Amino acid sequence: MNKVISSASWVMALSALLAGCGSSSGGGPSGAASVQHSALSSTAQPAPASISKSAQAGDTAQAATAASESQPAQTGAAQVSPTPAVGWYAVPIGQAYGDLAVIAGVEPEGARLRITVRVEVRNHEGWIMSHRWAAAWFTPATGRLQPAGSLPAQTQRTYAGPVHLEFSSGFPSGFVSVPVTVEVGGKPAAKWPSSIPTYGSLVNPETFPPGSWDNVILGQVGNWIWVALKGPKDPPFSPHAWPITWGFRTWDRLVAFDVVTGQAVEYAIPRSYGYGSWVDMVTPNAVLPSFAREGNRVYVAVGEWVGCFPAVPEPAGASTVLRAASPVRVVASGFYVAQEGRAALADLAADERQAAGFLASYWDTEMGAHVPGVPPLSAYQTGKMRAWNQDPAILNHGDLPSDLLWSLCFPFPAGSQSDAEREQMGRAILNMLQSRLQADAYGVLALTPKQVVAQFHGNPPIALPGYVIRNHLYVPEA
Repeated sequence: MNKVISSASWVMALSALLAGCGSSSGGGPSGAASVQHSALSSTAQPAPASISKSAQAGDTAQAATAASESQPAQTGAAQVSPTPAVGWYAVPIGQAYGDLAVIAGVEPEGARLRITVRVEVRNHEGWIMSHRWAAAWFTPATGRLQPAGSLPAQTQRTYAGPVHLEFSSGFPSGFVSVPVTVEVGGKPAAKWPSSIPTYGSLVNPETFPPGSWDNVILGQVGNWIWVALKGPKDPPFSPHAWPITWGFRTWDRLVAFDVVTGQAVEYAIPRSYGYGSWVDMVTPNAVLPSFAREGNRVYVAVGEWVGCFPAVPEPAGASTVLRAASPVRVVASGFYVAQEGRAALADLAADERQAAGFLASYWDTEMGAHVPGVPPLSAYQTGKMRAWNQDPAILNHGDLPSDLLWSLCFPFPAGSQSDAEREQMGRAILNMLQSRLQADAYGVLALTPKQVVAQFHGNPPIALPGYVIRNHLYVPEA
């Protein structure tokens, strides 16, 4: 076993400092505090979902919450039964509260878990208007979720113990891992294993060190801290992914790390499917994974999943890092997964049409032509029409619509028909965003129509989905 602690006295002092830092049996990590984790300023707020999706999901969420309030909340101790097996359990919050829901808290009580659910409420244009909070009971052994009434607005309980992850404040250079230092009470602890990469998001403007967005301590049991990490390393369609620079990573790994010995146990986190779990848990984080301990087990809630793990892992042999099995014990509903997959493709198709429509309008207007079926650019300039790709924040800050990133990253089975459709539309969208025509359409440079047309020698520079080129103009396909 590799140890980075150089002296026995330091080990004893560190252990003494950590003594009593484990989570209480009441379910929350010791030293937890109420901390509000909110999104960034307006330049980094999640963009609205497409109108059809947000309206439908918002109505479903309101109806589900109203239905749950008609049921009395259950109180008192739950019937004790064997501890759930180690692994992940899909929690059907999407079916109960709509797909704008995310788990924001977990409390074990015997055979059941008390779940706190946060539901986004959006208007028919897709903008977040408010949030609803609800309580529910979840039984891992059966996968059953029972709504238990509404809750007042609240903040998440998060880890506030003596261990900290320290990251540099500079932007990462490309999509590479960022170094992390583990500190206990302000002093260096065991070295984080290099075989478990930590990433940092290129959020602009930078309000926190990039690594702090994608790596967070959830709780602590003795010398072991439980850390959630985001991945993957690269954005979809890499290395031709620009302008996707952040907002594509999800919590994909759970690591138990011994701050004294440097041992680590890594578990994979399954992907959630609902749009709410995506928009609230990708960078910037509106909701963080939740952590609780009961006896010799810890529970971690991420998106639409709850995982059960040994409170004190037992790494095998002398290896510093153990990649442990984390099987899915209760799978997500096939109907729900298919429904969300269809919604993701529909959103992507809408984003593709909207982007192409704006660029067609820009070119045809610069050519001085009016083409039937193509609105004039003035319609976009005056706000009568709006396209997501007319916003220069894409160029300046890497801001992309959340529903676009959700669709591009949706976990379709590799090689499936849905995966192929997503691939085709995604490449078409990135081709438009990376074009010189799009760069001109942002309006950052003050070019006259004559200058725009001249640089392309009077010919439309790229193919646009849904349009044909006739007489040097974009014309809607019949």
